[in-house]
Amino acid sequence: MSGVCSGTVGRADAATAPGPLVDDTGSFTATTVVQLDSKALATKPTGYMGQVIGQRSSDGSAWGLWYELTGTDIDPETDSTIPVGLWHFGRLNADGSFTGVVSDSVADLGSAVRLTGIFDAQDGTISLYVGDSQNGEATAYTAVAGTGDFAAGKAFVNSSWNHYLPATVSDIRLWAGAMASQEQILNTIGD
Repeated sequence: MSGVCSGTVGRADAATAPGPLVDDTGSFTATTVVQLDSKALATKPTGYMGQVIGQRSSDGSAWGLWYELTGTDIDPETDSTIPVGLWHFGRLNADGSFTGVVSDSVADLGSAVRLTGIFDAQDGTISLYVGDSQNGEATAYTAVAGTGDFAAGKAFVNSSWNHYLPATVSDIRLWAGAMASQEQILNTIGD
């Protein structure tokens, strides 16, 4: 599936589509392009998590691509506060803990970035690619079946829509099946 949402998301502009769009317990690949709104993120507290895209489950999030605000820094050129955070792929649990893969380095605030998450049901692992580079090791993961809406820019956790992400999200694509390599991702996505 391609083109579920393209545009700025945040509180009022998040998007949903009836789902699930793929079998979340079978192998799948999800990819999107996201550009964070650094000014809006600078107003959020450390530890804030916003969902880029993801699938709802009966108790919250089946899986998702996420941004976590891990702190702030000072921009030496403008002397302003800038958010610092990491990308995640996996499941935000109802208790606030996260099961999944975390990016190796902080998220780039200056430009759009392609995020790709892969669940390989054959070996029970998930992987995260930032741009065309795998981040972290493939991590053991127990799949949770999706039961509700697919969402961009928000997540359904603890019985309500929350985790709004101030960002521009575009080029959302999902495939049944796990892409097997960096080369396959580059050839299929074409960035």
